[in-house]
Amino acid sequence: MRRSVYDPLEPTKEPRWYAVRDMHRRVLEARQLAPGADLKRALVAAMLEWIDAEWQLKEFSSRGGAFFCTRGVERRMVNITPSDPDEPQGYAAANRTPGSAGTSYQ
Repeated sequence: MRRSVYDPLEPTKEPRWYAVRDMHRRVLEARQLAPGADLKRALVAAMLEWIDAEWQLKEFSSRGGAFFCTRGVERRMVNITPSDPDEPQGYAAANRTPGSAGTSYQ
């Protein structure tokens, strides 16, 4: 039986964002895409825009919905993501404070 493969660029009515991050994963640009947007077209259009702006396209993956580009010593990661890049990311455990329920820091 064949397993289905997750495709981050499949059409969806769920929110998706276009995000640009620097090499330290800081968000430099983020914008929500229109519901039902053609996500593959959005990623390819973004690649062309970065190439036209004289960035060198390096790695890219439609499976990951992302690409990397460089110009001089600068490096950017551009991706289509299901989570708002401006919202804090991480595990709930990372937000615990010493002495919080179920956690012992000594």
